Amino acid sequence: MASIKYFIKGSTDPSTIYIRFIHGRKIDFTKTTSLLVNPRYWNNKKGTVKQISEFDEKKNLQNDLNGLRNVVLNQFNDKYAKGELINADWLKNAIEAYFNQSTDTDLNYLLDFAEFHKANQHHKIQANGKIGVSPATIRKYTTIINKLKKFEKHKKKRLQLVEVDLKFHKEFIKYFRSIDLLSYNTIGKYLTFIKTIVKEAKRHGLKVSSDIEKAEFRPPKEKTTFVTLNYEEINRIYNFDFKNAPYLDNARDWLIIGVWSGARAGDLLKFTTANINNGFIEYTAQKTGQKIILPLHPQVLEILEKRSGRFPRKISTQKFNDYIKTVCEQVGLSEMVEGARTTEVKDNVWRKEKGSFPKWQLVSTHICRRSFATNHYGKLPTPVLMAVTGHTTEKMFLNYIGKTAKDNANVLNDFWQNQQLKRDKKAILKPVKTGTN
Repeated sequence: MASIKYFIKGSTDPSTIYIRFIHGRKIDFTKTTSLLVNPRYWNNKKGTVKQISEFDEKKNLQNDLNGLRNVVLNQFNDKYAKGELINADWLKNAIEAYFNQSTDTDLNYLLDFAEFHKANQHHKIQANGKIGVSPATIRKYTTIINKLKKFEKHKKKRLQLVEVDLKFHKEFIKYFRSIDLLSYNTIGKYLTFIKTIVKEAKRHGLKVSSDIEKAEFRPPKEKTTFVTLNYEEINRIYNFDFKNAPYLDNARDWLIIGVWSGARAGDLLKFTTANINNGFIEYTAQKTGQKIILPLHPQVLEILEKRSGRFPRKISTQKFNDYIKTVCEQVGLSEMVEGARTTEVKDNVWRKEKGSFPKWQLVSTHICRRSFATNHYGKLPTPVLMAVTGHTTEKMFLNYIGKTAKDNANVLNDFWQNQQLKRDKKAILKPVKTGTN
């Protein structure tokens, strides 16, 4: 019967975890897993990770080892039953396939470890016990890796983990701001992911720069400008007659459904009658995997009634983005507002251009979700709004709608003023006693 044993050699920190595969007397192979561990967190007798609280990655590391064990045993049983060759190369290939490694992988290099880290997200155990991450997270890591490849090409060198320091921080920002023309906020998001990757490398025992922990290694930020549709504008759009342009009538109806559901365009444009249940819209957000349930707004009910209980005709996200600009232009949303519009800065390269523009030019698919959140903020409890928008923390939600500490203070002030008006009104209406019985 085939068996697998994990072990480390010596007491060097970090130590490489090896895998030993045994079957009978003739099959006995040992290979490195490329996984690293501090010996104080390792039980060499049992070949397992010690489950002690101070080791944050204990579950993820053990999960990797368990997953590799299952893959190797399953592959062996399949190949052995078919009479295929079982040798040391087979074991090496099985390990590389599991971790999505190549033969020239060196985890001391930033890109190699980033690829390794991305591959292992599928086995990551989250705080809620769920295994793996969302497709959106994988796409973000893919984007970061592609940006790092572009940066290395510019630098004409492979970057080691230890080189991710304050000099890297400065050069990374300068390159993507001045040459790639990205916003500071976008660059900041990339740096945050890079910092996460490097910290993960440190937890694996790899050598990294101490600069990664310094306050100066922070993501750059700039004020975000965005537009929303208020109640009056939504009603103007809802009541406008587009009978001579059916495609705009269709896009307008999707827009109205969007501002009253707060759904991302990718979810919104997939709504069908199957998402309606007893007067509620129910769907699972594609980006986060969250289940979202909300009531049908009266305007949405009227649109469905107009369309014999069906949602508007399906269109692509790109067409929706284009059409709702025309919708808002014809409705007359032409006042000049501060914002950022997407402009082609060079061939097939589109970036945000800040300035003052007619409002309809700044309208995009994201206006649905932001309008929903902004219009209901202060009128409904924030946790209720977060349940619809899918934000997991109040800080994320308030940042999303651009609310500051002063905005929150104004909400509190309005509440106190209303409470005082109620008390004053109650005092005025209090019966006055007279001298008669």
